[in-house]
Amino acid sequence: MENVVRNNFAGRIGSGKSTSINNNIEASANSFVISKMYEREAEEYCRLNEFAVRNGIVLFGSTFAKDIPVGELRQAFELDCNIYNRSFADVSVLDAEALLIKCAESLAPSKILLQLGETDLERGYKSVPEIIAAYDSLVKSIKKRNRFTDIVIVSVCENSNGIQPSEFNSQLENMAKKNKCKFADISNASSDRMPSVKAFSMLKMFMRNGITFCEAMNMVNY
Repeated sequence: MENVVRNNFAGRIGSGKSTSINNNIEASANSFVISKMYEREAEEYCRLNEFAVRNGIVLFGSTFAKDIPVGELRQAFELDCNIYNRSFADVSVLDAEALLIKCAESLAPSKILLQLGETDLERGYKSVPEIIAAYDSLVKSIKKRNRFTDIVIVSVCENSNGIQPSEFNSQLENMAKKNKCKFADISNASSDRMPSVKAFSMLKMFMRNGITFCEAMNMVNY
């Protein structure tokens, strides 16, 4: 499967539909266990992938990320790239790999924005180091499978369920640096009157291939 994915990425020129390797991705995903609670939504994402353009950007995360309307905001912020939200409400880091393979890998994304850990912090079943270790394993697996894909690790925000992610985000940033991934700190987005818009405005600089000085300043002043 790894060779299939490498050939897929190595052969990317221009854009095209993602239907040609769906069977290979499906076979790989079947080697992982996907929780019953995600099956129907995962199938819907797979059907949408048949109409998507490859080599775009994939946002993959839990509840906060799922609520970001990337289609509308891409237009509002005039971003010239294809962005697909393949997030799942209440998804754990521990369930993420199978879902990523099934719902995102056939898109051959040029970038993956990961925002995970929110659900794990809420549940409290794992300690912060344990969640970070699982996250680290996921990132290494993505890099191994998709060596031409850039990975952006996105911080977790405070939410109405009372999570305080400052220590988690600090360790998450260190993990991102160790894996040579970019780190996007959107932790203060939750305090904005429109958290999803605020978060997207802070992430847009990571969606483009380059960043201007004005964009960097706007990220702070938005």
